[in-house]
Amino acid sequence: MTGENCRGKRSRNQRLWNTHLNALKRSGLSRAEYCRQHVLSYHTMTYWWKKLSNKNSRQETTLMPVTLRPASEQALWQQHQVTLKILLPGKLSIEVLNYETALILLKVFF
Repeated sequence: MTGENCRGKRSRNQRLWNTHLNALKRSGLSRAEYCRQHVLSYHTMTYWWKKLSNKNSRQETTLMPVTLRPASEQALWQQHQVTLKILLPGKLSIEVLNYETALILLKVFF
């Protein structure tokens, strides 16, 4: 293949994948789901996504410091509305919706 033909093929591939990447953005699908629906190679899609997003991106990445505080177990329990359910023999079960009661039961059973 001559250099001219090779450049033309690269240019066509770039236009093709640019079209797919724009359609992907509009679709709201993940790359994997878009590739499944359009019978495309996920790895090739990722290659072009990285290649073209680097080419199209002119902004620098800025890292910002973030301070993380550990969440208390109780806050997580309340935030996610966790339920503790203990299944006992004979179709008996204990269901607990309260953090403090769950702690007591966990100490009793475990």
